[in-house]
Amino acid sequence: MLATASVTAKNDNISISTSNYEASKHNALKHGVLSKYTVMQWENREDYDSMLHSLINDYTPSNTTEEHLVEELAGIMWRKMRLKYAEMSSLQSSLSRNIGRDSFCSNDSAKEALLARSHEIENFDIKEAVLSKENDNLEELKIAKECLECFLVAEKILEETNSYEDGLSALQVEDQNNWKNNYLGADEEDHPTYCNDGEDEVANEYYTASVEDLSHYINECKKHHEKRIYELENRSRVKQQILGKSFFYDKELDKYTRYENHLDKKFERTLAMLLKLKDLRGSKQS
Repeated sequence: MLATASVTAKNDNISISTSNYEASKHNALKHGVLSKYTVMQWENREDYDSMLHSLINDYTPSNTTEEHLVEELAGIMWRKMRLKYAEMSSLQSSLSRNIGRDSFCSNDSAKEALLARSHEIENFDIKEAVLSKENDNLEELKIAKECLECFLVAEKILEETNSYEDGLSALQVEDQNNWKNNYLGADEEDHPTYCNDGEDEVANEYYTASVEDLSHYINECKKHHEKRIYELENRSRVKQQILGKSFFYDKELDKYTRYENHLDKKFERTLAMLLKLKDLRGSKQS
């Protein structure tokens, strides 16, 4: 009988504790004083509430003081998030001001990142390197290498067989069309190749361009793709160089760093105070 009463009392205490926690959670989430002044009207209130809800689940505040400290933690974390946005905005502004300026993000920046072969980056596109995404770079690099391989195969065919048709057919369709549309002289179509059946019928295709012409086209394209591959392979190094210079160029970032250190220390003090209060409450209850 006594054991049953003890169990019943224990269950009642658990029920009361849970009820108090649910009420506390509701009050802290919906009616917290600090949160009214933490979230700006243009910021996402749902994101803040979600974060506060998670902190309440972590620390289960049971009185007004603990609720205040949990809200204080949420406010610090929210300000740190806002600080990250400010830092990102500052860096973007610095890049916008300086990309393309000869005195700042010129090819000298690329040379600093690529000292070993700096003579090969005369036309390195700094802005393209900074704005590019790694996945896009990898895809473009793959395509460029496939194109280069086709040109190398075509070059070998011309050297070994001296066959214009076989060399041209080794190229990708886009490069074949580029050759026919942009590199064949307009006057070449004025001199068509005739059929070999003895009749004066014009053949459907014109093969007036020489192997030497095609070989020159292949060599130029090969150089272009080799240079492009080198640029794509080194974009990340140049990008890091430019971002680093822009980061330290912006004097405002020093203020952000000091403010972030202040928030970190405040978070540590607030959390230590909250945990100490919970320990004191736990020791009293025991």
